[in-house]
Amino acid sequence: MPNVDPQMAEILALIAALDLPPYESMDAVAARAAAEERNVFWNEGNPDVASVRDLALPGPTGPLRLRLYEPAGVGTTSPGVLYIHGGGWVICSLDTHDGVCRRLANTSGLRVASLDYRMAPEHPFPAPLDDCVAATRWLASNAGEIGFEADRIGLAGDSAGGNLALATLLALRDDGDRLPRTAALIYGAFSADLASPSHREFGGGEYVLSTPVMQWFWDHYVPDARRRNDPLVSPLHADLRGLPPLYVSAAELDPLRDDSERLAGRLALAGVDFDYRLWRGVCHACIMMSRMLPAADEQIAQVAGFLRHRLAG
Repeated sequence: MPNVDPQMAEILALIAALDLPPYESMDAVAARAAAEERNVFWNEGNPDVASVRDLALPGPTGPLRLRLYEPAGVGTTSPGVLYIHGGGWVICSLDTHDGVCRRLANTSGLRVASLDYRMAPEHPFPAPLDDCVAATRWLASNAGEIGFEADRIGLAGDSAGGNLALATLLALRDDGDRLPRTAALIYGAFSADLASPSHREFGGGEYVLSTPVMQWFWDHYVPDARRRNDPLVSPLHADLRGLPPLYVSAAELDPLRDDSERLAGRLALAGVDFDYRLWRGVCHACIMMSRMLPAADEQIAQVAGFLRHRLAG
């Protein structure tokens, strides 16, 4: 048996007692509504930020919503982070990840902009990635409009957002665009391999994320299984050379843990500068659980420190 953080164990017991229907038993619309409802608890009592406002930027097929968080004491311009929320490319939103972005902005002292990208199944691959690439390009060209410094922009994302952040770097590199200076990839989904040892050990549903729901997410995001080895879908299959310094984290009790561990190995072989962290005793989605999980604030502080350091000077 793994050594579970005591507060994490309490959270898992509470979730188990609720006996909530799994997302894969619903259609996407119902699953989104359930995700919003379930995440209200984790966003109650979120910390104040000096300024939070919603903006619009041009996307590939229409305006994209961006929520900008500005911490106290930030200058007229500063380094900034584009945050890409998780949710299996199907669920979650700016609201479910509001607490994460507030804490990241306050702890790092950086502006954080959270992106409301299109989601599957209505908008399968490559639409979510296209939105992330478009938003990153817009920030690079229009940074001053939201107080970002154009040469000091980073990306961050959790779960599917980590996948999209890494794929965004790959797409920009392949197109010869200027890359963000760094990225933080938080327990990301980097391949469609659902038979990994960590899936077998932690994918049964006892640890928040399950293998069946990952299958459901992949079926929505990339319905044609033959396309799932595309490097922009599964970055573990990509040539990773030429990427900026990366922060890669995995949760110990996560079916996706092997994705991050394998990515770290691939980055080392590609000569990419990276910082790999295994967060012991916690599960997928842990950074959203600051209300009950002190380790979540420690993890956000790690991410914030990395981004602040890499975007400095």
